[in-house]
Amino acid sequence: MRWVRLVLWVGLVGVGMIIWALQLYAQPESILLDDHSVFASRERPPVAFPHMFHISNGIECKTCHHRFQGGKNVLDEMELQEGAEGIKCSSCHKQMLGFRFAPDLDPTKRNLQQAYHRQCMGCHRQVSQERKKAGPVTCGACHPWKQKASQS
Repeated sequence: MRWVRLVLWVGLVGVGMIIWALQLYAQPESILLDDHSVFASRERPPVAFPHMFHISNGIECKTCHHRFQGGKNVLDEMELQEGAEGIKCSSCHKQMLGFRFAPDLDPTKRNLQQAYHRQCMGCHRQVSQERKKAGPVTCGACHPWKQKASQS
């Protein structure tokens, strides 16, 4: 009887791990950060965020995705399904006219642009300080203007 329970338990754990792995790799290669309702008038083009690059380099989902309660990230990673309610950053980080960033600001009070910049550039700077290859921190590196095709 113990043998049967052990086999069933190992089988269930194995199936669970396979389902989890399939969801992980069912993520999009790249996500265009282009929320028209928030960034109606913009100075630079939207960012093509290399989502799968970050996943394949070992960056955990909860490094970027979060829901804070009492100073702790309580997000359940199983909630991170495409189309799920609240998965988009803009569901919490709203765009408010005249809103300016303050360094000690509650993270939930950052507007969408501030949240993206703080999250991405903060991580890239931290990785750079660790003397590792890091992502971009300049405007043009994340928001490149499209190059016109040269005529020959």
